[in-house]
Amino acid sequence: MPVRFSPRFFLTFGLCFFLAACAALRNETTGIELPDTEQRAYRYLVLDNGLKVLLVSDPGADKAGASLDVNVGSRHDPEDYQGLAHFLEHMLFLGTEGYPKAGEYQAFISANGGAHNAFTSVENTNYFFDIRADALEGALDRFAQFFVSPLFNAAYVQREVNAVNSEYRARLRNDQRRELAVFKAQLNPGHPFSKFSVGNLDTLHANREEALREQLLAFYERYYSADIMALTVVGNASLDELEAMVRPRFSPVASHAVPDDRVTQPLFAPGALPRWVNIEPVQNQRSLSLQFPVPDAQPHWRGKPLSYIGNLLGHEGEGSLLSALKEKGWAEGLSAGQSLSLKGQAMFGVNIRLTEDGLANRDAVVALVFRYIELIRKEGIEPWRYAEQAQLAAQQFRFRNRPSLTQELIQLSSSLQKYPAAEVVRGDYLMNDYQPDTLGDYLDAMRPEQAIITLTAPGVETAQWEPLYDVPWGLRTVDKTVLAAWQQAPEADLSLPAANPFIADNFSLKVAQGEATIPQALPADSVSELWLNTNRQFVLPKGRSMVLMESALAGEDAASLAKTKMWLSMVRDQLNEVAYPAQLAGLDYGLSANWRGIEISLGGFSQKQAELLAAVLTVLKAPEWDEARFDRLKRKRMRGYENSRRQSPYQQLLADLPRMLQSERPLLDDMAAATASLSMAEVALHAEKVLKDFRYRLMLEGNFDRDEALAMAALTAEVLPEAGQSQPPEQGVANLSSGQRLIPVAAEHSDSALLAYVQAPRDGKDYRVALGLAGQMMSADFYYQLRTQKQLGYVVNAGVYPMRAVGGLFFMVQSPVADAAALQAEVNSYLERWLAGGVTEADFESHRDTLIAKLQQQPENLWEAAGRHWQDLLEGYTAFDSREQLLAALRDLSFDQWWQMIQATLEPEQRRGLTVYSLGQWPDVSLVGEPVKDAAAYKAESQYYLFR
Repeated sequence: MPVRFSPRFFLTFGLCFFLAACAALRNETTGIELPDTEQRAYRYLVLDNGLKVLLVSDPGADKAGASLDVNVGSRHDPEDYQGLAHFLEHMLFLGTEGYPKAGEYQAFISANGGAHNAFTSVENTNYFFDIRADALEGALDRFAQFFVSPLFNAAYVQREVNAVNSEYRARLRNDQRRELAVFKAQLNPGHPFSKFSVGNLDTLHANREEALREQLLAFYERYYSADIMALTVVGNASLDELEAMVRPRFSPVASHAVPDDRVTQPLFAPGALPRWVNIEPVQNQRSLSLQFPVPDAQPHWRGKPLSYIGNLLGHEGEGSLLSALKEKGWAEGLSAGQSLSLKGQAMFGVNIRLTEDGLANRDAVVALVFRYIELIRKEGIEPWRYAEQAQLAAQQFRFRNRPSLTQELIQLSSSLQKYPAAEVVRGDYLMNDYQPDTLGDYLDAMRPEQAIITLTAPGVETAQWEPLYDVPWGLRTVDKTVLAAWQQAPEADLSLPAANPFIADNFSLKVAQGEATIPQALPADSVSELWLNTNRQFVLPKGRSMVLMESALAGEDAASLAKTKMWLSMVRDQLNEVAYPAQLAGLDYGLSANWRGIEISLGGFSQKQAELLAAVLTVLKAPEWDEARFDRLKRKRMRGYENSRRQSPYQQLLADLPRMLQSERPLLDDMAAATASLSMAEVALHAEKVLKDFRYRLMLEGNFDRDEALAMAALTAEVLPEAGQSQPPEQGVANLSSGQRLIPVAAEHSDSALLAYVQAPRDGKDYRVALGLAGQMMSADFYYQLRTQKQLGYVVNAGVYPMRAVGGLFFMVQSPVADAAALQAEVNSYLERWLAGGVTEADFESHRDTLIAKLQQQPENLWEAAGRHWQDLLEGYTAFDSREQLLAALRDLSFDQWWQMIQATLEPEQRRGLTVYSLGQWPDVSLVGEPVKDAAAYKAESQYYLFR
């Protein structure tokens, strides 16, 4: 009989092969382990002051950037000045000795086509920016000053503490913040993680400005030290040139030899566990979280034991914990993994999104979690399973799809703090240290007696109050009876994952034919359109496949779109057990509905995309019409609509604006009403109707050749043939007349908010680029004027708002201190001042050059390249030249023409506007404009620019 190899042997062998291959990739110049596909040059160095630096030279890049990570965060806040680390992060942006004007850094970044931000976490504070490549040196000159000579100007202390307070208030009804606040109330009061990390007027003692500034200076002097900083810089200059930019600017950063302050206090006081906490949420949601204090996992970074356990507990395939909970109708989703990482400590969590039945059977759900942990403890620590996870991680590293520049900058500066320099790129992927005893030790920490369980659901028993976020919460007694119940799990078909069938083993690269660098149409009898681009720029054994089942019937009105979305929800839920192993193997899929029809997207290793697409189409064609599943998914969709009205005001305004401006986007209330009335039979009949009236549009980009593209098209048509199309779908963008329309939004929040949209007088690429220039000019200035100077609120933004060929601008503010009428007046006043101040021709030329450079920027990765081409195809640019057409319009635009167009757009008498707003705590104020009392009637009567 033939010799057969078990998956255990194959995967163990595969692990050895992949680790050997990765080792062979060592860059002999830098000593840094790099992916197969990496073509950039790297250099690691440590400045004399101890600051760690990673330089990346990418000669072909048109964007550059930097990220600096400081190994200090909110746990280092003084007890009596909680939120100080976050406040300091804010203050650094408000002037330095070299650049004393507040807002100068932001203006420089914006004027050169870039973006910037920062964040404060428990143990780290990270500052980052990206910018036009030729402006990197100027940006670094300004950026370095943050860490050399910040002013901490006393004039801005009160203003910026108000901004911090506005940020805190803006998220008062954010359930994640609320749950975290209650969780911190359960901790050992002396533990540094128990501190309030955001800060507000009270915790920062805003009434004592001088004392606050003294604390700020002391904190900066103590912790902002070069020896705990890590800097990453990416640019198109050579490594020597990048080093020459960095050394003189960052060597002056002071070093104070900050000691390694590992956390030694226990997270929980003795006897505090087990503990069950109930929390009343703002949103209509039900979740169950099981958290366990565990030893610090960072010393085991090469083995990643918590990742291994999390992958097994969080698996969604056949026999998984989630599959069993879904089968009983108790859960909608589940995740597992490390939930807290501190120097010296960690926590591991399992989070479950419950159904109503799951809430009623909460103890049985907990029992099933512990039963599955026990299954892993007894049967899950196996070499072949570890080898499979390690192999998948090694593949993802070898053929890493480069993230966006900003994401990569943050990842690399953060990794410099965690890993040796040689592993700064590979560290997050590396799994080469299988230690079964260590895995067993971590699993032993995950027992009922050591758990803190949090139940978040409407109507739970509460008897206590968390004051910072105004959260009702309570404790449930966990006695021997409860612990015993958790040991008695109900019957369930639980099993550990089988070997993953989607693991790729063919990484051969396809060779592009001809000279074309854009998708080419292929003749295909089986589908209406087929396009292929064997990408030359990103040479990976990966690709993206995009499929549009174009049908006007899928989303012609709220009723049709609601039915289509419910149909796709059924399909996704049924596919989950099949698709999840594919996702683990680096192969994702998406399924969505819009006015064009149904879109299917696949991305990842190209080898098995056809197999996954066939599975998706098979279920799409004939889903299992199960009433229990339908009811569960319908309730989930209804909760989503309900919770939309409980988001932050600015989020609701951003969601409602396109609903008002685009004819094909139903209003939220219409979608909720249409979904509420659905029956499964109606949805099934609708699916049959759509499948009899559609045509295919396919595009493959990446590691595919002509034969594979034709085979994919043939497979698509074989599984689900296209039926022809009665009429093409159509999109409408509101054609506003002069005047201001007012759309109120009833957000459940005390802050007011306003989003003002201004439309160009007509459609056309000339107006699109003209308003693009204006938006670029206004963005940083609007923020500086209304947030930094006037302190109206934390959420302040302005910029360009194009829709197809229709140009537009937006201006948005959410405020805890001013009503909506005052916000409207501030926006109008800003526009009047901006028009009156004028723009010089030199500024126009400078900003035009920046916008030209932005439009010329190459995609950062294969995913972005495919996304651009797909959008062009869907919008009718079959030469894939939408950016080139905008560039031509921009180059043809003279200063005088541009200023006339801006005046025609922004002059108050001619302005075409639509404003969505929320009144907050000021319900009686009135705005200037024409109130829209019936949004549906307004949309029905509006004029539209029409597009296909």
